[in-house]
Formats: sequence, structure tokens, C-alpha cells
Amino acid sequence: MPAASAATPVSGDITLRFLEFCQFRRLGKVQLDIDKKTTILVGANNSGKTSVLAALRHFLADGSAFGAFDISLSQWPKLRALGKAWEALTEDPSTMTGSEDQWKEQLETILSAMPTLDLWFDAGAGMYHYVAPFLSKFSWKGGAVGVRLRLEPAVSIDELKQLAWTYHTARLPVKDMGADSLAWPIDLLDFWLREPSKLGQVRAYKLNVDNNPLEGLKAYATQTLPADASPIERKHLSKLIRVDFVAAQRGLGSEEADSRSASGAHRVGMFSNQLLKFARQHLNIASTGHGHRADLIKAVAEAQQELDKKIHEAIAPSVEEVKELGYPGLHDPQEIRFRTRIQTADLLDHGTAVQYSMQKDSLEELLPEYSIGLGYQNLQSLSYQLVSFKAARLKPEKGSPAPVHLVMIEEPEAHLHVQVQRIFPDKAHKLISPTEKEASALKSQLLISTHSSHLAHAENFDRLRYVRRIAKSAANPMPTTEVVNLGKVFGEDKKTRQFAERYFRVQHTDLLFANAAIFVEGLAERMLVPLFIERDFKTLNSRYVSFLDIGGSHAHRLKPLVEKLRIPTVIITDIDPTEEKAGKPKKNGEPTTTLVAVANTGQAGLHCGNPTLRGWHPKLQKLNDFKNPTEAQLVWNETAECLVRFCWQLPVAEAEGNWPSTFEDSLVLTNMVWFKGLLDEKVDDDGVKIKPPKGALGSVATQVADAPSVPDLVGALHKLMHDSFNKGDFAASIFEMVSTEEPVVCPKYIADALDWLQKQLEPNQDVMA
Repeated sequence: MPAASAATPVSGDITLRFLEFCQFRRLGKVQLDIDKKTTILVGANNSGKTSVLAALRHFLADGSAFGAFDISLSQWPKLRALGKAWEALTEDPSTMTGSEDQWKEQLETILSAMPTLDLWFDAGAGMYHYVAPFLSKFSWKGGAVGVRLRLEPAVSIDELKQLAWTYHTARLPVKDMGADSLAWPIDLLDFWLREPSKLGQVRAYKLNVDNNPLEGLKAYATQTLPADASPIERKHLSKLIRVDFVAAQRGLGSEEADSRSASGAHRVGMFSNQLLKFARQHLNIASTGHGHRADLIKAVAEAQQELDKKIHEAIAPSVEEVKELGYPGLHDPQEIRFRTRIQTADLLDHGTAVQYSMQKDSLEELLPEYSIGLGYQNLQSLSYQLVSFKAARLKPEKGSPAPVHLVMIEEPEAHLHVQVQRIFPDKAHKLISPTEKEASALKSQLLISTHSSHLAHAENFDRLRYVRRIAKSAANPMPTTEVVNLGKVFGEDKKTRQFAERYFRVQHTDLLFANAAIFVEGLAERMLVPLFIERDFKTLNSRYVSFLDIGGSHAHRLKPLVEKLRIPTVIITDIDPTEEKAGKPKKNGEPTTTLVAVANTGQAGLHCGNPTLRGWHPKLQKLNDFKNPTEAQLVWNETAECLVRFCWQLPVAEAEGNWPSTFEDSLVLTNMVWFKGLLDEKVDDDGVKIKPPKGALGSVATQVADAPSVPDLVGALHKLMHDSFNKGDFAASIFEMVSTEEPVVCPKYIADALDWLQKQLEPNQDVMA
């Protein structure tokens, strides 16, 4: 790898620590903590993850122009009103004399509507020469440094007048065509759609470090730039931070244009394109050919072996770094080799420039790149892009390397196997991080957006940022977004946080990407509730719902997370009837009591033994208080925009009002006639006798048929379920029956909750920006 420039600083360092987006697409006002190493954005579709990455590209990357739709929807009315005022102009305002107050007001209006990005860096005192242009006071000795970036269609009254007259001129021929006319430009936004260059350019400003989010976010307030604030040359920011981006749709868009070979027929996005692009940049390959002269052909042929060797040696160190992600494996091609063509102009510009040896150090069995698996090609391509970013950062065209390197990767899971997704964040950070001692002050940071639970849960919550949709409401006239630092969700409760992190890592739950959640008590609910949804709740079945198999003794531990995610949630749990009995006496002989699970056959004095229902909601203790719940007792809404619907077993009308205590009991009591029918003699369509069920399903059917009364059945089921009953076998049998369209009815307490959730997820008509 190229060595870091001698100008690289060796004392102190700089890291990007905080971002604030305003009025960019759906990002009305969004604050984002940046981890010193890796930050991972998670969240449901259309929550704003892509907008975060797009904003960073537009503000920080060269050649990523703004468009009219990048301006927040909330700002459109004031901009359209501004356009209306310009339509009414009668002459070129640059030639008019008189008061400028109106134009000053309009300049403030248009600038206040434009997207902004605040960058907050944490810099050591030894990095003063990098941050000096952005410091707001002379006494700075290290710490926070703030930079405001703002899109500005005009920076002065004169420029605003020019823009106003240009729009007036474009609008004049069509403004009398009526409100239904679609002739361009319809309004100021439509004008910018065709003339994006008239949106101006991004300018940078220093922010007051006395008011910064690094020393206390609660006390921090978004700053307002003074009207006379002076912009800072963008070159100073380019020296401070370098930004690279890997798009999700690699190979399908313009982002890969520069990786195409000049004349070769390479497939865009293949590993060879990344490797050959790197080679052209760092090997100074000649661009002129030799035609068909025999003497040159002979000379190149004689040099070919030595040339192949030199190219291989030059690229070998970076290839070794790619192996960090686990390639090659035991049964994969073991080595990459280079083979040049005759013409020096096409030295590496052909389809088989990169080849694979099936045996290490062997030149006998070489295969072209397209012969290996597409998954490995994608993995290598992505890896080499990261290696190339590091090389370009360490050896810039001018000056010394930027002390901060931000690499954004959009949904890398689209190109990675599950096993690689789990290790990707850590390995990817290593690929972009300089290893030379003299480059120790150069910091590299990853910002990844993902929909992969495997990738997200490989990291602890400190690095996860949940991007949440905020729907249109009276308080928020336009739909917008907020970002939650999941590392702070559980506060000082380290035990609960550790439980949540381990649960997510083991279960690979997709809760962080869902539109709604359903917590279920056990295996039977986990298997059958989705099947009931598929059969009975067609609209709900089309929504992205996450199922969490977590019992009532633990569901309440995820309450802080549910409060932050604020997605509609149903918690299906057991009522767990218990009876207070004498427990083991204390050492001093003092008597104790304990709650023991019992069958609910109508006896008085029973308690609810479920910690979630007792401690979270509805916080009742006596079992009888759960019998006829009100809407307020069923739905928890103590946190704004957060609704959680609880459901537990209730008396079953089909079973003479008897009260089951588990999902299985409720399912049986709701379908007693069907269970009895399982023992009836039947024949299939071919006249073959159908045998009665055996195993767990057969045991339940026998209990239903033999019970002299429903209360007796409730007691028998309780004894059966708490014995050696195989609930998994029972659930699998019912699953098979429901799958073959047997009329098994979903218990009403669950059906009512699912109906509630389906209504919560009915699409509203808000336009999402």
C-alpha cells in the first residue's frame, strides 16, 4: 500500500462525532450521533436511511448536485409563494431603485428554506492547523469544532434579483394558461427541476463552539446563522474530511461509470474492474499501443513474464488485505494471477486480465473471473473498493491525507452471504484504516445503512442508530424522521441492555426493520399466529410484521426499546392463574408465601402470575380483574405515538364461559366440536379409512371427548399441559391441519388483537417526502 504522506500529523486526531440535518427531503430536523469507528443505520423501509446518506453525498462529495425534490416538503409552500411574488414583477429588479427591505426579507426566506448540514468534529489540540478556519474563538485548546453547510441559490440581494427575473422570464409565457396547465415552469419548484444549477452551491460557515452537542446534547440548541455570516472556502473542509460512497445498486447506476474499462468488455461491478482501476491509478500504465510491428511484438513478448510478475508483486499487499473477509476458503481458487496482452495500450484492458489459479503458485490451471461464484465476485469487488478508498486517501493528488475519512456503504447485505454479513462491519473498518505507524492520526469511520438483522446484530447497541418515521400530525404538519441512539435506550440498566443485545444476536430478530411487532408467548403461538394472519387477516398479512418469541416473564424488559421504536405492537401472553400458598420459612422461622400455577376452574382468590401484565400493563394483580378488560386496560399509550395492545386469555363463549389459562387451552375450548370430530371414523376421497390422530393431538382429542363437563376438561387440560405434554408436536399437528384448510378457529382474544393491529397499519393518505 502507498505510504502516508510525510506531512501527516503525528499528534492528536480528529473524529466526526455528530451530524444535524435540516430540511433535506424528509429530514426536517434530524440529529445523528456518529461512532468513532462504525455507525449502523437501521429502520423500516421509507424511514429516511437513504436520505441520510444522500444528504452527506450532496453536501460533502464532489459532483453530487442538489435537485428541487431534495428540499423538504415542508418548505414548498413558502417557496411557491416566493415564486408568485416574482411572477408579479413588472421590470427587471436589478434596474429598479428604492427600498431593499423587501429583497432582504425574501433573501432570508429563501435561505431559511434551504437544506443544511451541521458537522461537529472532536479534535485534539495538535490538529489546530486543520480546524483553524472553522474556529469561532482564539482560546480553543482542543474539543468541539462545528461547521454549517447550506445550499444557497443566492448569497446577496443582487444574486436574488437575478434569480427572480430569470424565473419571471421563464414563467411569463405560461402563467396565464390556467391552474391546470402543466407547461413548464408550473412554479418555482418546477423551475428548479429543469434548471437545478439555479439552486446555487453549498457554502460552509463556522459554528459557535460554546453551544455544541459534544459536551451535553440536552443543553444544545440548533444555531441560527447571523445574516452577515461570512462563508469559508470549501477547500478547507476538503483538507479536513474525505468522503467515499458505495451505493446499494452497484453496477446498475452511474456510480459505476468510472470503473468501466476504456475499451474492454468487462462486466461492470466485477472484481476485475476494481482491481484494474486500482492498477491503472497506481502503476502508471502506458496509454499508447505499438501496432503490429514485429520488433515491438517480440520485445513485449519477452518482457511479458517479468511484467506479469512485477504487476503481481505491486498489487499483492492490497490483495492480502481483502482476505480479511474470509476469501479464499479451503475449496476456492487459491491465488489471483495477472496475464498481460501484447499491446501495451491494452495491457490490463481485456476480459481475462484477472485470472484465478486453482492451486497456489500454479500457472497451469488459470480460470477467468466469471468462472467463480457471483457471491465471491461481489465480495471481492466491495472489498477492493474499500481498499482503493484507503489508497486514494493516503496518496491524494494534492497536499496531505485528510485526517477524517468517512466511508458510507448502502445496504452491503445485497452483495454478501449471511456468514460474511456478521463479520462485515469490523472487517470493513480494517480495510479502510491505515496501518502504518506514521498514519496513526488518520481516523477512518464507517457509516452503514442496512436491512440485515445479521449485520446489525453483529454490533452492540452503541453503534446502532434507529431511523424512525414520524407521521403527519397536528404537531408535525409534514411527515418527517428522527434518529434514536439505541445505545442510550436502556440508560444505566446494563442488565436489561445485555439481555436485549444477546436476545437480538441469538434470535436474529427483524424488529428493527419492521412496521409492527407481535410478541408471542411460546412455540405454538409462534407457529400458528402467522398462519391465522395469512388466512384471516389479508391486509395485515401484506404488512411487514416482526414476530418475537419472548415469554411474559421477559417481554416487559423490552419496554424501553418499544417506547423508542414506537411501532404498533401486540403482546400475546398468558394470564398464568396462580394461587397463594405457604412457602419455605425464612431462617428466623418467619413464614413466607409464594404463587403457584393452578388450573382456573372458577375458584376465588386467584392471582395473575404474569410479570408483564402485573408490572407493565394493565398492572392488575387479582385474576378476576382481568376478566372483562376495558379498552384502556388493553391498550398502553403512556408514551406519545406509541401504542401497545395487550391480549391474554379470556372466558370462551363456546365453552360455557369457562376461562382458559394458556394458548393451547383457549384453542381447544374454542374448537371443542372440531377436536371431538377428530376421533370420528372418516374416509378420504379414495375410500381409504382415515386413522384418528396420535401423539399430542390425539391426547388432546381424547381429553375433549372423554371430559364429562367443560370445567372437568379445563382441569384435565391443565394437568396434561403441565405434565410431559409435547407442545411442539401439538403445534406442528395443528399447523398441518390449518394448512390443509381445516376449520380451526383462532381464539377470540388473539383475533381481536390482530384486528386492532390491522387497523393501526391501514395506509394513510399522507404524501411521504
